[in-house]
Amino acid sequence: MKELILEAFKALGFKMKALDETAYGFSYEGRSYLFFPNEKDEDFLNIALPCVVEDRDTDDETFHQIMDKLNSTLKYVKAYKAFEGITLFYERELIGDEDLKMVLRKMIHHLDAGLYLLHRDIITDDDDDSDSGDNDDTDGCEDAEVTEVKDNDEVA
Repeated sequence: MKELILEAFKALGFKMKALDETAYGFSYEGRSYLFFPNEKDEDFLNIALPCVVEDRDTDDETFHQIMDKLNSTLKYVKAYKAFEGITLFYERELIGDEDLKMVLRKMIHHLDAGLYLLHRDIITDDDDDSDSGDNDDTDGCEDAEVTEVKDNDEVA
C-alpha cells in the first residue's frame, strides 16, 4: 500500500523525499509536509504539517489553549505536541478501492484549512473565548483546492 500511496503523490506532482525509515517529506505551497507510512497497518494513512506553532513562541498555558481550540474546532485534523511545537495531523483508514489522489488532495486541503483557521481565528484572536467548539470553520477554505503540482521543490 505504501507504494500505491507514493505513486499517488507522484501522480499529483509531489517529489517525495525519504527522510528516514519512518517518514517522507514533501512541499506544497511553500510548506513542508510529512507522510508517515505504517508498516504494521498499511491501511492507515497519516499526513502531518509539522510545527505550525513553535514551543518557544508561546508560554505553556497559551500553547495548550491553542491546541485545545484547534482540536475542539476541527473535524478531521488534530493538533499534537510534536517536532518542538504544535503539529497538525490528519489520520485516516483507507477502505477498499479508493481514489488515492482524491484522498490525498482532501487530506492536504484539510491540513491547509487547519493552518488557515489557526492564523485567522486563534493566533489573531486568542482572547475570544466565545467559541462553542461545535463549528468547523474550514468550509470557507474550499476554494483553495489542491491540484496537481507541476514544479515542486524537494523538502530539505
